[in-house]
Amino acid sequence: MKKSLLALAVLGAFAGAASAQSSVTMYGRVDLSFNKAVGTNLKGLSNGSGSRLGLRGVEDLGGGMSAFFNIEHRFDADTGAQQGNTTTAPGYGGAVANRFWSARSIVGLQGNFGKISLGREYTTAFLGSQLIADPWGWDTVVSATPGAGLNQSLTGGGIARVRNDSSVTYNFAASGFSFAAQIAESTDAINAFQKKPYNFAAGYAAGPVAVSLGYEKTGLVAQTAAYWTTLNGSYDLGMVKLGALIGSGKTAADAKNKSYMLTAVAPLGQGELRGSFGKLTTEAAGVKSDAAKGFALGYHYALSKRTTVYTDYVRNTAVATEKNGYDFGLKHNF
Repeated sequence: MKKSLLALAVLGAFAGAASAQSSVTMYGRVDLSFNKAVGTNLKGLSNGSGSRLGLRGVEDLGGGMSAFFNIEHRFDADTGAQQGNTTTAPGYGGAVANRFWSARSIVGLQGNFGKISLGREYTTAFLGSQLIADPWGWDTVVSATPGAGLNQSLTGGGIARVRNDSSVTYNFAASGFSFAAQIAESTDAINAFQKKPYNFAAGYAAGPVAVSLGYEKTGLVAQTAAYWTTLNGSYDLGMVKLGALIGSGKTAADAKNKSYMLTAVAPLGQGELRGSFGKLTTEAAGVKSDAAKGFALGYHYALSKRTTVYTDYVRNTAVATEKNGYDFGLKHNF
């Protein structure tokens, strides 16, 4: 009897240690807003940001090394339809009927050497420079896609991709410095590349100061010469966080694109007041024109750590008609 109890105790301790060394987490978001996007007169209920359901996990392999994975599905919360099937916007993956894990599907190893992941992943230039420069993080009508979202144009320049299929990505961070690089195969599920697309990002953050640099070469057949570079920084004064971004690159049609964006984020009550202003210009055959120009304002109020109500307004004077957009939304993370 004593031996049986001892055996059960040992097995219980082993099972507890094993479970402590390995974990899987389910997470997600449902975000809907009543909105009108820039460039259209249509009003209605739709996604404020990408509603999602995902799984991520990590297993301790010993010696300071662990394995990890992350798969994430995107869907339209207003209809329940999955995303990734119809969008043809640059970098969003194209019309792939069986793309279920459209946001991310990676597996990798991490340790003192950094983190290496394989699969469908965000570009390092997007995560490391473009996305963090936008107070809205490419969400809401301020950066709506498709259409004439303002901040997406300012940070991505109409050139940058968001994700790459079949990619190898490396990330390393230490003492406030960070570096990431990615290269992908020459063919993905929707695009034929003439050259392998690659990108990198580098950054530094210490106290209230943060700066980052991103570069991307798209590699698409129609964009063999296309590239996009961004440099951005921010300074947190406590009562307000100020930021700025400049971008420069070349399109598939050999036009020169340049952008800038100024931002401010201020805590207000249980919420956050956001603002931005900027312009994207394109120059082809010596003729310059505005591809995006305007400003955005928003207030996002935290009802709890996971639930937010928000409202935003955006104006893009570079579009021909319907220059204004707005939304009133509710977002819940779990």
